[in-house]
Amino acid sequence: MIVNFMMRRIAGMIADTRRSPILRRPDEFGLEYEDVSFQSADGITLEGWYMPAKKPSNKIVICNHFSPGNRYGYAGHLKGWRQAGGFEVNFIPKYKALVEAGYNVLAYDLRNHGYSAPGQNKGYNPKLFEYKDVLGSLNYVRSNPKTKDMDIHLQSICLGGNATLVAMEKHPEAFEGIKSMILIQPISGDALVRRLSKNLRMGKRGYDAFERNYREIWGFRIEDSSPQLDAAHVKVPTFVTQVRNDAFTYAEEDVQAVYDNIPVEDKKLYWIEGTTQRFRGYQYFSEHPEQMVEWYNAH
Repeated sequence: MIVNFMMRRIAGMIADTRRSPILRRPDEFGLEYEDVSFQSADGITLEGWYMPAKKPSNKIVICNHFSPGNRYGYAGHLKGWRQAGGFEVNFIPKYKALVEAGYNVLAYDLRNHGYSAPGQNKGYNPKLFEYKDVLGSLNYVRSNPKTKDMDIHLQSICLGGNATLVAMEKHPEAFEGIKSMILIQPISGDALVRRLSKNLRMGKRGYDAFERNYREIWGFRIEDSSPQLDAAHVKVPTFVTQVRNDAFTYAEEDVQAVYDNIPVEDKKLYWIEGTTQRFRGYQYFSEHPEQMVEWYNAH
């Protein structure tokens, strides 16, 4: 009874998108930018920033985000948003590093996040919904007169990363010609729920209760988030980063398997050490942009 009650509450919350504020904007960090909007593959209006390179360039990085973050990052230092460590995740410094290194940047909000339009039941599920946002971002870059001839790189994070892998499985043609990808902290539903059940000392009873309630509330399945399987469809050079001792998951098992299943020779895995806080991994390249810039420069 208690196990089912707790997991019903968690399953109800875990896919429910809470819109955290877009607290900062690029001009506060000395960047030129333009507010842009475009359509996902199924017609949802997505909002974003286009930040031009310091000097004319034919290279662009398309950046998405995790949930409940947005294109800016996550105001985790503000009251009401401190559940993941109590610190801010700010992506704009890494955008600045890219702009100064000669890259144009498109950063956009996934549906139900930031300023993008709501979609479906406001629940997130990369297998069903957000992969269409990834496709929409590619369509926008390839059809916009400013960007249509640019070399495209990707930076896909957690929910956005899982969604990118699903899009690669469902629409491989959309990724032809993509120069490279940085994949930050993809996460399997199975590993997440197993770790949650262990942390709550519920074991398999907790796992089964979560799956049952997840289906009853949302119509979703734990297996809908399966980047280990979707990774088999990656065809572009890929750099994977992950907090090694992430308290939210079994990272060394899960993300290692994602990496191992990427069937390209040009790939790299970097473990972020010295923390158990997952959100430190989202902030990493804003504080240490060197490997990020080096990776894109090499491709």
